[in-house]
Amino acid sequence: MHDLYAVLGVKRSADATEIKSAYRRLARQYHPDVNPDPAAARKFAMLNEAYHILSDPARRTWYDRTGSTEGANLISKNNHMSVQAMRAARRAFYQARADRIVNEWLERERIETKARGKAVYTTVTLFLSTFVIAMTKPNLLETAGLFWRVAMVILFAAGVWHLVSSLKQHFDYYTYPATRSRSSASKARPRFTRGVAWAFVIGGYLVSFGAGILIDSLTNISMELFGPTTTLNDALFGVILFPPIAVLIVDMMYRINLRFEEL
Repeated sequence: MHDLYAVLGVKRSADATEIKSAYRRLARQYHPDVNPDPAAARKFAMLNEAYHILSDPARRTWYDRTGSTEGANLISKNNHMSVQAMRAARRAFYQARADRIVNEWLERERIETKARGKAVYTTVTLFLSTFVIAMTKPNLLETAGLFWRVAMVILFAAGVWHLVSSLKQHFDYYTYPATRSRSSASKARPRFTRGVAWAFVIGGYLVSFGAGILIDSLTNISMELFGPTTTLNDALFGVILFPPIAVLIVDMMYRINLRFEEL
């Protein structure tokens, strides 16, 4: 077995810089592209083996202790396998972390989309039903029988409870009290003060009512639908009675649709 230090022409105490310099100097001399002599090719192979063992601290320590190049090569393979295993574990860790972040983002987006949809259905139904009732001025309570009057009163009570509960839920999700600063509120979604939210709901309700009255005054739709007996009092009574019922019905249909989508 040849002496690796002798192959490179360095002392056993040579440091990494001396070993590298000796290898480069001899490699230029014995490289097959420079020296076509077959003996030079064998010499170059020995130089490569010596350099790769002596330039690796763990392999060099093994070689110095045992004088065996086979054991040093085995250490190199084990080290290479360990590095590969560490890299694979690191990739798996970062991949799992990325997957978790994406899943959390998708879940937040799903919750946000669901909450936004419920808020939109509630407010749009409230405003649209108010507009339609103010425009048509239905006098259904006067023409309906006792059974339907009782049914509408029960639906009205349930609708008011549902409307108040829904608005409270939306306010809790999207607004913060005026006594708190915006910076202290959650930045994960748009947030407004309770006053702004109430102004939006009440303002939208009044604008819808006014728009309905204006359209009816220009087109006389209520007279064509329910006759000349319809009055402004019918509109005032209707926009109190019917919008909560409309919100209740539309929200129930929206929830049923969500249940079917989750199946």
